[in-house]
Parts: sequence; C-alpha cells; structure tokens
Amino acid sequence: MTVRVLVPVDDSVAAHRTLQYIVKMKEQIPMTVTLLIVVPFSQLEYHGFQQAQLELITAQSISHCEKVVERHRLELDKAGVLADTRVERGNPAEVICRVAASEGVDFVFISPNSAGKLTNLMFGSVANKVVQECHSPVLLIR
Repeated sequence: MTVRVLVPVDDSVAAHRTLQYIVKMKEQIPMTVTLLIVVPFSQLEYHGFQQAQLELITAQSISHCEKVVERHRLELDKAGVLADTRVERGNPAEVICRVAASEGVDFVFISPNSAGKLTNLMFGSVANKVVQECHSPVLLIR
C-alpha cells in the first residue's frame, strides 16, 4: 500500500530535515509525496504597498517559491521518491490543513522551524497550528 503524504516546505533547514526523513524512510514506507509551499501575502496588505507594488512582489514571490519547491521535488526524484508540487497563497497553517483535507492525504509530515521558544510561545509556529487544527494525522519531524 502506498501512503499519500503532504509535505509543507520552504527553503529552511526544517524543510530539508523533513525531506531527509522521507528519503531515509522510502524503503519502509512506500509513499507518494505532494510538496506544498504556501506564500503568505496577507502580511503585505497592511504595509501600505500600492497595487502595482503588490503585484510585482506577488509575482516575484510566487516565482521564487516555484523554484524552491521544484528544487525539493528534484531532490526527492533523485532519491527515487515520486513527488508532485503545489504553490498556494494564504495563511500557511490554514492552507496546509485545507489541502490535506481536499487531497485526502494519509499523513502530513512537517518539521518545526528553528524560531526561538519565546517566538513560538507568543505567536505559535505553523507546525504547532497544523498539529492542532489539521484533521489528517500529522507527523512532527524534529
């Protein structure tokens, strides 16, 4: 049985740690992977950018994210793990949970970022919010 796994990624050490785990586990857990990168634009709207500036920032951000997620897909492909990619916009935790539900994944594999404990306590981390809010099983990788 092949397990369907959703893996939220970015260009962080945490994302690389998750991909390394998948490569190590590919023989024990046959899986197909969806790599998801979420571009959080809501923060830009509050900084007074003009519409033309927002559109330029949006286009550049999406282009950058597409390159990052494709680089991760190629890394998994080289290791023999089948993966596809998605780039979405919105609140990262909400989008991750929504995509997990709509895709009917078996697991979400996520690794917390390396933000400090105080930052996570005050604002929460995306990984913590996913663990709390997602209806799919979540594997937190440290």
